[in-house]
Amino acid sequence: MPRYLAWTDPDMGNIERALKRYRTMGLEASFDTQRAAEGVVTLSQVDPRSADAPIVTFEIHKFERSDKQNRHHWVVQLQSIGGRDNVQKQHGCISAGALVFAIAKAEEDMRNNFASNASFDMAANAYWLK
Repeated sequence: MPRYLAWTDPDMGNIERALKRYRTMGLEASFDTQRAAEGVVTLSQVDPRSADAPIVTFEIHKFERSDKQNRHHWVVQLQSIGGRDNVQKQHGCISAGALVFAIAKAEEDMRNNFASNASFDMAANAYWLK
């Protein structure tokens, strides 16, 4: 498993921009940075205009790449809590070499009804496949 890296201010700027974009779209959104020093930030969103809309959570992990210095690898674990039944579901993971692309891919996966079935370990080591 790759080594976790602490989040930096520029990383957090990407999260704040995503949060602002979600709110501009009319979503309720928030983020949790309690584990940012450990390499994990959580971004959550829900559409209040939709009855029984699920709460969708992106648990974003920042890893060090072992093949290239000063390069990062991002993994997003997608989760949801059903608005009607309150059941928490863990969906697949996505990965990317840049945080903005990881968030964009997670959003796309969410729009596609959580199509990704990649495990966390597979996504965490996916940079070897590129």
